[in-house]
Amino acid sequence: MMMIVAAMIPASNSADSWMQFWRVLTHQIPLDSNTAVVLRGTILLGLACGVVGTFLLLRRRSLMADALAHAALPGVAGGFLLASLSGASGKSLAILLPAAALFGLLGVACVHLLTRLPRVKEDAAIGVVLSVFFAIGIVLLSVIQRLPLAGKAGLDSFIFGQAAAMSRSDATTIAIASCIAVGVVALTYKELKVLCFDPGFVRGLGWSTLALDGLLLALITTLTVIGLHAVGAILMVALLIIPPAAARFWTHRLGVMIALAAVFGAVACHVGTAASAAFPHLPTGPAIVIACGSLFIVSMVVAPQRGFAVALVQRWSMSRHIARQHLLRAMYEHGEIVKQRDAVVTLADLFKRRVWSPRLLQRSIKRSIRLGEIVARNGGFALSEQGRAVAERIVRTHRLWEHFLTTQADIAPSHVDRAADDIEHVLSDELVRDLEEELHAAGALEISQPVPASPHQLANNRQRSEVVNQSASSTTINADRSSS
Repeated sequence: MMMIVAAMIPASNSADSWMQFWRVLTHQIPLDSNTAVVLRGTILLGLACGVVGTFLLLRRRSLMADALAHAALPGVAGGFLLASLSGASGKSLAILLPAAALFGLLGVACVHLLTRLPRVKEDAAIGVVLSVFFAIGIVLLSVIQRLPLAGKAGLDSFIFGQAAAMSRSDATTIAIASCIAVGVVALTYKELKVLCFDPGFVRGLGWSTLALDGLLLALITTLTVIGLHAVGAILMVALLIIPPAAARFWTHRLGVMIALAAVFGAVACHVGTAASAAFPHLPTGPAIVIACGSLFIVSMVVAPQRGFAVALVQRWSMSRHIARQHLLRAMYEHGEIVKQRDAVVTLADLFKRRVWSPRLLQRSIKRSIRLGEIVARNGGFALSEQGRAVAERIVRTHRLWEHFLTTQADIAPSHVDRAADDIEHVLSDELVRDLEEELHAAGALEISQPVPASPHQLANNRQRSEVVNQSASSTTINADRSSS
């Protein structure tokens, strides 16, 4: 994020601006200054948006917040016109915010009405409403600029946000509304939790899902309307969605997710507002969203639960583990073929057993030697006692699954090897024991066998027996015909 901000700032002002940014970021400013007041107000806004946005994300109503934010813009313009024509201050939040909330709710109501029509999906209804309402708002703002009204300058800041223009009373209003929203969530936490994960259970308890959805919508409307001045109508949805989405990478628990989303929202507003205060040409809303996006990217890459980098490391580790197990199984099966317990296996023998990548095979051999599972001997490799024990367990698991597929799932022996290769590496000890008991109960396996015979070999033996029996029968019949 810092690199993006730096690219947007002229080089001549970079040093002084970055020093000012650091001072604001570390609160090295007077507590009674306007910057400090605005900073505290936006931090509380980000915290509240993270808390409420978590339920919005889990309820899968993200686009609804986008429609609400865009629909609130004509309310801002209409409220300004109404206040100016009545002789009041046109930029008073006491007038603008209720008007914006009214139009936002009207937009949401239009979405619900459109979805009741045939062939109109929710995403299409949201697209229609947010685009039409936002266009109406832009037209009204253009009309206001042509009218001889006082205080019309800067009214378009509600599109992208301009926190620096907020007064102390505006920041106080935002802080109070944010605290109220967090308090309502704390009081209705259990109900909202059940609503997100099991709406049917909510109805079974006698609660009204419509009332709970209405409460969530009221909280979203409140935060969206009070956030218009700081973030703007276009980007307000990002503050409600990105922090919870980033928090989702870090945990599976709702309470932890809410706490992380609140922290991410507060940090993003802190950094974005500080950057906007330090760099005069940087709008507050985009700066906050850039901070949110940076937190999302970091979470997506390094989060221990679902991070992209962690997933790559786990996949790489699993591929090495699978390649080593395939190596040990191939060496054990080669020993079965040549009927030698300590058979020496060459690279040529291994390439006959399986399609290998030469580089992967060499790395698997080196790793197994380092782990003491195989030893170099007579120009080839042999299993050590430790490696033989590991290989027996691998082969046993592989063949147990093959026997299960052939005897219980009625799959031909020639079709089970690939399926066993896919699953043998993830079977737990408990599942292996269940397989043993199932096969033993069905009479398909003797548990006393350390390593069951391969179903392929058993099928080949049966085929040879049938061929021998048929040959013997043919010989007997021909002999009887000759004697007669």
